[in-house]
Amino acid sequence: MARAESGRGERSDGGSHRSTRNRPTDDELLTAAAEVIGEVGAERTTMDMIADRGGTTRVTLYAHFGSRDALVEKVIEREFVAFAGYMFGVYDNSDGMQHGPRARYTVEALFDYARNNPVGLRVLLGHRDGRDDTPGRRIYAALEPKIASRLRQNYAEVGADIGAGANALASLLLGMVLDVAHRALFVTGADIDAASELAVTAVLAVLREVRPEQLRALDESLSRS
Repeated sequence: MARAESGRGERSDGGSHRSTRNRPTDDELLTAAAEVIGEVGAERTTMDMIADRGGTTRVTLYAHFGSRDALVEKVIEREFVAFAGYMFGVYDNSDGMQHGPRARYTVEALFDYARNNPVGLRVLLGHRDGRDDTPGRRIYAALEPKIASRLRQNYAEVGADIGAGANALASLLLGMVLDVAHRALFVTGADIDAASELAVTAVLAVLREVRPEQLRALDESLSRS
């Protein structure tokens, strides 16, 4: 919860006087910060923007979170934990499904998350303005091993032992889905349902066309390098 402060209010750098009545909680401030980050990107987000959105002051934000970077990191971590936990649950729920329906289910679930939590996913996907997309890399680091493990199981069922090739295929599939999700969230007027169906179609097409021998050849080339 937000720490108690003087009942006289605080003065921002600009000199405006704001009441401390009905002070927002830390979680509400994180939500306000997430909205700003989702709109302008983490690098362009300032404490003044967050303070205005959250109905508080820069002084309060610094007192509660220490620095702008620490606040941004806390927002990213909160959104990442929520998204990763959701997707891990989706993977668990899809155990026992056939390969095609399972792929459709997991892709559609990701777009359901985008539909219901657009701010959180915008924070994680970022604006891709040329900088290293650190939040996006967290998604890859968390989800790619899960997808690769499922792919190895799928190919093992048809007698194909796939190693690192599954990682490459998992990265390809995840990249396609996240790119379509990025466009759906950052392109004004984009339709989430249409984006979801496009991503499903692309994933299923790749899974149909990639042959075990292609992945084994990739494994062999990696072992020689």
